[in-house]
Amino acid sequence: MGEGTMTRYLLGVVALVALNGAAHAGPADLFEAKEKDFGVSPKGTMLVHYFRFTNTTKETITLGQPRVSCGCVTPALTTNRVAPGETAAVVAYMDTRRIQYAGVTKTVLVYVPFTGPQFTEVALRVSTVTRDDLMMSPDTIAFGTVTKGKGATATTKVTFTSDPKWEVKEAKSTGAFVKPEFKLVSRSGTVVTYEVSATLEKDCPTGNWTSDIYLETSNAAVAKLRVPVSVVVAPAVSASPETVSFGSMKMGNGSEQKVTLKAGAPFKILEVKGAGDDLTVKVDSAVAQASHTVTITANPKAAGGLNRTIEIVTDNTDQPKVLVPVVAQVEK
Repeated sequence: MGEGTMTRYLLGVVALVALNGAAHAGPADLFEAKEKDFGVSPKGTMLVHYFRFTNTTKETITLGQPRVSCGCVTPALTTNRVAPGETAAVVAYMDTRRIQYAGVTKTVLVYVPFTGPQFTEVALRVSTVTRDDLMMSPDTIAFGTVTKGKGATATTKVTFTSDPKWEVKEAKSTGAFVKPEFKLVSRSGTVVTYEVSATLEKDCPTGNWTSDIYLETSNAAVAKLRVPVSVVVAPAVSASPETVSFGSMKMGNGSEQKVTLKAGAPFKILEVKGAGDDLTVKVDSAVAQASHTVTITANPKAAGGLNRTIEIVTDNTDQPKVLVPVVAQVEK
């Protein structure tokens, strides 16, 4: 997983048309990806995809409640109002337990009404082929929360029950920070089980990440299997809030805000860089503790924009420095 090859937790069918099916410029063109084919899926799994779009217009976009062509898909919105420059997503949850026929392609349209500034309905497409003879336990490789710099390994078992000679030939990951491996666990009659593992590299950036491992197999019916991967990479030392915004303030009038730094083990704050006459920083304690409070006071001497980054140096080897942006708009 990583920039370029891995997608954030809020990523990710085709905006095919508005109303009459003809392609045209509009909300459909804002989507990063416009359709999602889940490929072959074990019957009983829940498939999830995020259809991201960014509002590149100069007006706020509003959305209504999506509708679907089949009840096996439940749609959701991350937000129904998207300001200029903001990113949102339409989420499709595809419940394979509610797909009636296995072994055939099931395609569902998610109709998303864009109600403002003008009405347009965009159709997004998801599809899969479910198999009764394919099982995955668990049905996703979920790392949970991993501290940045630590790395981790997680596994799942994939079982195919209708080919005694079935083999997994290759495993490839769409995420640059995930290394996939596989090994044969058992072969009994027509039932074959493989263990698939994913190793998260230590330099995976912080954030909510999703990726896919694709297995190439010897059976044409399941020639390419998708194994979803998810992980939350948390900083070793977190700052809350991540950015300090004083908003609009008068020149010469001081104002203060507090930032809380937390880690899984006690740490010391060794030094603070970036302070000055107009921006002072006070640390609550010089001793090691799992949580510190840092007080940042702004006392601007000139009108205009205040844009500064405070660097907090720690003795935490996994995160020796924490950067906290500070912004304000100063008036006379």
